Amino acid sequence: MKKINTNNGMLKKILIFAVWIAIIILFCTLFCKKSVMICPSVKEYLAVADFKWEWIQVKKWDEIVVDYIWRLKDGTVFDTSIEQVAKWCDKYNEARDYSQGLWFIVWAGQMIAGFDRGVEWMKIWQTKTIEIAPSDAYGEKDESLFMTVKKSQLQSSDQYKEWDVLYAPNWQAVKVHKVTKDEVILDANHELAWQTLIFDITIKEIK
Repeated sequence: MKKINTNNGMLKKILIFAVWIAIIILFCTLFCKKSVMICPSVKEYLAVADFKWEWIQVKKWDEIVVDYIWRLKDGTVFDTSIEQVAKWCDKYNEARDYSQGLWFIVWAGQMIAGFDRGVEWMKIWQTKTIEIAPSDAYGEKDESLFMTVKKSQLQSSDQYKEWDVLYAPNWQAVKVHKVTKDEVILDANHELAWQTLIFDITIKEIK
């Protein structure tokens, strides 16, 4: 009887298995959707945030108090009125009173349009996630708000780097968009222009 070389057979199986794993990884890298990473405390908050609703609904011109988590499309927490979430997501501000929530008058121009539209007809203690397009938030990028300034017109111009924030005489914030040999290109668009915003909102009070 001819002796079977079991070592060669096992090696061949291992190589085939490794090739299939590599193909699967490559396929997922190219075609699988990337999961959005959300701070763990946001998930916990949303899991328990729907308290027992009261059937009073938010209407135009109501004074209301809300709690909110403000996220960007990639899951980054930009701001929040909830102390636990702020601490867990590295957004905690010691000077802020987190017990107060956010107070505003619906459709009085105090909030971006998408936020006003999102809270209308919500009920007390209801929690809802809304996605706000740039057109209902801080708008699209406006090319007319890019300004090119000669370095000779700026103090300490050699210290400027891309993404630095400068303040005009009227205290308007502008970002350094690009630095060339002789010029600095400034961007006066809002820092959240063209961004899709996501808010997790809980109605706490209707005054």
